[in-house]
Amino acid sequence: MSIRLKIFLFVIWILIFLFMMMKLKSKKADIKYILPWLFVDLGLMVITVFPGILNFFCSLFGIETPSNMLFFFGLVFLAMIVFSITLVLSKQNSQIRDLTQRLALYEDKEGEKK
Repeated sequence: MSIRLKIFLFVIWILIFLFMMMKLKSKKADIKYILPWLFVDLGLMVITVFPGILNFFCSLFGIETPSNMLFFFGLVFLAMIVFSITLVLSKQNSQIRDLTQRLALYEDKEGEKK
């Protein structure tokens, strides 16, 4: 990997990191949702600086090319993100149903008082 490409990638990772920090600071994102992306950003920075790590893991897992390994880990990471979002959505759906039922009961009691 050329030094020019390393510098370009490192600048991109820094910009992504700063963008995520701005979203956290402005309260547009919660830390529990940004944290996995911060770890990915940090991991990509390390791989950019030390590309030999990627080759080591390729030989360790028996994967032919580093690009295939990156695609595989990217797919696994995105599947985990989708699953965690599904869990959050299910929890929120349950909370909305509970709040709707409580509101209906409250409105029914208020209607009986009048």
